Amino acid sequence: MGILASLSVSSATPRLAYLDGWRGLAILFVLQSHFLPSSTFETGQLGVDIFFSLSGLLMSRVLFVERQALSVFYRRRIARVVPTFLLFVALVYGAAAFTGAHWNWGELVATLLFVRTYLPSDPDIWHTGLPIGHLWSLNVEEQGYMFFSFLRLPSWLRGREAWLLSFVAALTMWMFYHFTHAPQTHSSSFEIRTEVAGSFLLVSAAYQLLLPNIRPWLHVTPWMPLVALTTASVGYLPNSHWWVGALLSPLGLAFTVNHLNEGPRWFRNLLACAPLRMLGLWSYSIYLWQQPFFEHKADMPTGVACIGALATGLTSYYCWERPWRRKINGRDWSPLGGR
Repeated sequence: MGILASLSVSSATPRLAYLDGWRGLAILFVLQSHFLPSSTFETGQLGVDIFFSLSGLLMSRVLFVERQALSVFYRRRIARVVPTFLLFVALVYGAAAFTGAHWNWGELVATLLFVRTYLPSDPDIWHTGLPIGHLWSLNVEEQGYMFFSFLRLPSWLRGREAWLLSFVAALTMWMFYHFTHAPQTHSSSFEIRTEVAGSFLLVSAAYQLLLPNIRPWLHVTPWMPLVALTTASVGYLPNSHWWVGALLSPLGLAFTVNHLNEGPRWFRNLLACAPLRMLGLWSYSIYLWQQPFFEHKADMPTGVACIGALATGLTSYYCWERPWRRKINGRDWSPLGGR
C-alpha cells in the first residue's frame, strides 16, 4: 500500500469484508478531513493511523505466522503499490515540467525511492509546491515492509519477532517524546518520519504476535474494542496532551483492529456494508489521486474537488491499478487484495 495497500488474510470471507470496511472507514476519514474539514478533530491523521494499524497486523500475520515466501510477499506488494504510484508520480512531475513549476531530479529520485521524508530536507515533503505531501505515509509503509521482511532473514529470530517489534515500537514512542521536547534542531515534520509514525505499524504487529501468549488470561468483551477505539481517538483532539497521541492512540488502535472479530456484531456488520467495503477496495487509488484536488479545491466550485477525487480514484482503480495487479499476480490475483 503504500498506506492503503489491501492486505487480505487467509481467513473466512466475512472477516475480509469488515477488514475492507476498516480500510473504507480510514479513507472516509481522510476525505472528510480534506473536503469537509473540522477544526475540532484531526480525522485525516486518524484515518492514516487506522490504515497503519491494519497493515501492521496483516504484515506480521503473513510474514511471521503464515511464513509467506518473501518472493510472493514482494511480488504482491509491488503489484499493489508500484504501478499506480509510478503513474501518479509521472503525471505530477510531468505536469510540473510542462507548467514550469520548480522541481529537481534529486527530489524526484527521493520520491521514487520512498525516502522523500528524509531527502532532501529542504524543502521538506510538505513544501515542494507539488501535490506529494501525502506520500509521506507511503514512505512509512514501504520502509515498514522492508524492515519486517528483513526480520525474516536471521534464523535465530524465528519465534522472537514479537519481542524485537515490541522493543522497536517502544523506541518509536520514545522518539516522539524526544522530538517533542528537544530543542528545535530537527525537522518541523518529524512526526511523519518512520522512526516516529511507524509506531502504529509496530505496536499492532507486535500485539498480533503476542496475542497467543496473553490469550489465556485476556477476556475480551464486545464493548472493549469500541472503548479502545474511542480512547485512541482522544489523541486526535487539537488540545490533546502529547502522550495520548504517542502512547494511547497506537495501543488503542492496535487493540481495536486485533479484536474486531470479538467486537459487537453490529459494528462488524457496519464495517462489512457495501459502501465501506467498496471504499476499502478503492482506497489506495483514491488516496493517491485525492491530493491534487485537495490542494486546488479553492479554485473549484463547492463539491467539485471531492467528486473529482472520487471519480479519478475509481478510474485509476478500474483502468490501471486492478489490471496491473491482475497482470503481475497472475493466478494469485484476487479482487479482495490477496496477499
